[in-house]
Amino acid sequence: MALDYLPVINTHFTLFGGHLETVPADWQWPAEEHPAFELMYILKGRQRTITETEELVLQAGELAIIPIETRHANFALDHRAMTYFCLHFNLDDPALRYLLIREYAGRIITPQDAIYSQLKQQAEALIAMIGPNYTLADQLDLQVSVIDVIMTLVKDLKATGKFSPQAADVDQFRLCHQLASDLKAQLDYQVYHAAVPQPLSVAKIVAGRNISQSYALKLFQKYYHESPQQYLINLKLTTAKELLQQPRARINEVSAKLAYAAPSHFTREFKKHFHQTPREYLKELKTNSTN
Repeated sequence: MALDYLPVINTHFTLFGGHLETVPADWQWPAEEHPAFELMYILKGRQRTITETEELVLQAGELAIIPIETRHANFALDHRAMTYFCLHFNLDDPALRYLLIREYAGRIITPQDAIYSQLKQQAEALIAMIGPNYTLADQLDLQVSVIDVIMTLVKDLKATGKFSPQAADVDQFRLCHQLASDLKAQLDYQVYHAAVPQPLSVAKIVAGRNISQSYALKLFQKYYHESPQQYLINLKLTTAKELLQQPRARINEVSAKLAYAAPSHFTREFKKHFHQTPREYLKELKTNSTN
């Protein structure tokens, strides 16, 4: 007689913690990246989040998922205090990681989204569980609550017909992600460690992964909707904003650290990307700090 069995499943997720915080009007958090997904929930005020490829503005009550190893910087807006909750988690299933990154990167979850009410309720339930000490039962409750968050995201993918990972897609995305990480690592070295910054060679970095330039272009256009060169430009300009926020920042020095041939070239790219010149951005920073 044939018997049906439940499958053997050997997978796990990790909760890297979370916190609720109220920050002042001039609060900003420098660019960083985590080996985990980050759930952001704004309770009061507004937050600007600048990632490697875009800028998000989260209103009170809205949520966003920042993907694994995505460089991002956060700022409070509106010259008033802001209250936010963030949660860091990861899971070891590559297909599920791929789907969460593919579908939620750059997406703000608003009341118009089908999953909004449930996800907001789950975030608030996690906030209610924050305390000074955690028993074993508390830790199990936290694990179940985070799994509930993940399942809400997964069910949303299923409901919209987007839960269909193919092995080839997962492998290709992993390779594309590795190339993006290589570009970030090389840019970090150039900006923060190199005595004489040199322009980065996308071709050299791609060759280091033993693939062709045309295949790298295909991967980036498929998963990041831009070329590797444009991705690098976006990284450089996001880094430029970070450097300009430092005390006594100088446009010429920032341009040199990013290995631009001339400050005028840096200014043109900055304006094209952010619709303002570096000088106008510095003026805006100064105005905001005095208000």
